[in-house]
Amino acid sequence: MKTKFSITIIAVLLLFSFDSMAQERVKEKDLIGNWKLVIEIDEAFDDAKEELDDDESILGRMILSSVSGFVDDILEEIDIYLEFKKGGEVEVLVDAFGETETEYTKWTIDNKGRLYIEDTEHFSSDHDYWMMKDGILIDVSDDDAGKYVYMVNMDK
Repeated sequence: MKTKFSITIIAVLLLFSFDSMAQERVKEKDLIGNWKLVIEIDEAFDDAKEELDDDESILGRMILSSVSGFVDDILEEIDIYLEFKKGGEVEVLVDAFGETETEYTKWTIDNKGRLYIEDTEHFSSDHDYWMMKDGILIDVSDDDAGKYVYMVNMDK
């Protein structure tokens, strides 16, 4: 009897844990407005350093440390904002090194609730798609992308 009860409790806990990790469908009403693209490059490099095995450790850590500082400095100078408008239009504003470029492109949501943004001259999503998770848009192109690349709603 205890075993059956334990298995039931474990199953319920697993169900809730998977549910909390799941992405949500993107809905137009939640999308419309201003969003900022966030790239957590420091976390990505830290995770990459941790994944190095002992043989690669010294040289790999040196390379990652030097590259991460360089990339981080560049990303500090770049802000990307997207204004999603009704009807599938999105305004992409790229502010880099004191220069501002504004481009327009299209967005669509497929029947599975995945958001696709067409590429522009200065903004490329590599044909990835985005999903909602806890009120933010995350890049779900692979397992780790959403940890490092996401969009936050600037209107909320």
